[in-house]
Amino acid sequence: MAYALVPEGFKLQKVSKLQQEAVDKYYSNKSIGAFLEGDSSGEVAKALTLVVTPILLGALAKYILDNPDQFKDLDTDSLDKLKTFVLTSNPATAPIQFLIKLFDV
Repeated sequence: MAYALVPEGFKLQKVSKLQQEAVDKYYSNKSIGAFLEGDSSGEVAKALTLVVTPILLGALAKYILDNPDQFKDLDTDSLDKLKTFVLTSNPATAPIQFLIKLFDV
């Protein structure tokens, strides 16, 4: 039998394997809740957005170029802009380059 800090009064006592799993799950839920309530969760979401957005934009543009028959409303100028975007985009600067090329800024 193992020892664990049981949440009921937070006392150290011998616990069975099932009790140990329950205590582990309790502390896991508490730590996840503390993370989500803290300031760092917002920063993680921002960082993920900055990393994932350029990748998704590039993948979407490549999909459109690979399947032009599914996007019959796009004119050749738009397709040329997408080709340029896919060929020149850097994951860190893809959204900015996309907007510049889209609006001819």
